[in-house]
Amino acid sequence: MLIVKSMVRKGWTNDEIADYIGITQSTFYEWQKKHPEFSEVLKEPKEYCVAKVENAVFARATGIEKTIHEKETVTVEKDGKKTVTTTEKDGVCYYPPDTRAAIFYLTNRAGKDWKQKQQTEIKGSLSVDAKIDAVARLKEMREKHHDE
Repeated sequence: MLIVKSMVRKGWTNDEIADYIGITQSTFYEWQKKHPEFSEVLKEPKEYCVAKVENAVFARATGIEKTIHEKETVTVEKDGKKTVTTTEKDGVCYYPPDTRAAIFYLTNRAGKDWKQKQQTEIKGSLSVDAKIDAVARLKEMREKHHDE
């Protein structure tokens, strides 16, 4: 089921999934009818998964504030008698922005202003002497290397 779920998230078609797991298309559609868990896995569209991850990246890039509810139970025994005390409190947990998530988001969404490649332009002229005698150069290098 995990493999099929992964395939759906990657955008595989029903035919591709059936072929990969080694069943015919008719068996594939029969499984959908007979096995609700199989059918459910196929319903989660790729676009939903991509949107969920995009939202998570955005949240990490901008920081997350999450309300938490804590509950603590303490049992105290005194003179053979147990006393149970439960304390509850609400709080806010803050996760600061993640720099890597922000850079990833900006390079993909505002690439013109946030591209990571640098381009250097060199102006001028370059000439190449095409009359290089390669054999003579090799002999010269060999003699020089042999003398050393």
